[in-house]
Amino acid sequence: MMKLDVHDAYEEAFREVLAHRTVLLACVKTLVRDPHLAEDTFSDVTLEIVRCWDRYDQTRPFAPWARGVARRVALSNLRKSGREIATLDSDVLELIGVELDAGGGESLLERYKAQLNHCLGKLSEGARRLVKRRYFEHRTYSELAEEENKSTGALYVAFTRIHQGLARCIKRQQLVP
Repeated sequence: MMKLDVHDAYEEAFREVLAHRTVLLACVKTLVRDPHLAEDTFSDVTLEIVRCWDRYDQTRPFAPWARGVARRVALSNLRKSGREIATLDSDVLELIGVELDAGGGESLLERYKAQLNHCLGKLSEGARRLVKRRYFEHRTYSELAEEENKSTGALYVAFTRIHQGLARCIKRQQLVP
């Protein structure tokens, strides 16, 4: 095999990271759980993959190796920041990654994202506002309860209904050819 020059190797490493971006970012977010630290950590993961590219055995699948790098970097960043480390077992994370790889990886995730966006658009204005504030603005249930002048229990019920409605909508879309 012809040895790649450093520039070509870096470019190949970046291409692989981009091809697996959604899965790697999901892995990082699962561990880190803070949106700002997750973005910083994903950047660190990308750099670490590029730095270690010469040690990656290219006869083996990229995704499991990259998820391992992502896990190691995420846990290191959590320790450095003094944050709580998520309790998901590494075997669970690996099973999730394997399932995503087997199910179509990035293209499957992109299709799910498109379906979810479509279904989010069908929610009532109030439900969309709650989803935006909880998942995009990262508000806690306690914060939302205070801001919405509702009990936490009422919000749990509302989100259960929202999640069920979104799940039904997505399933209907999957039935349509």
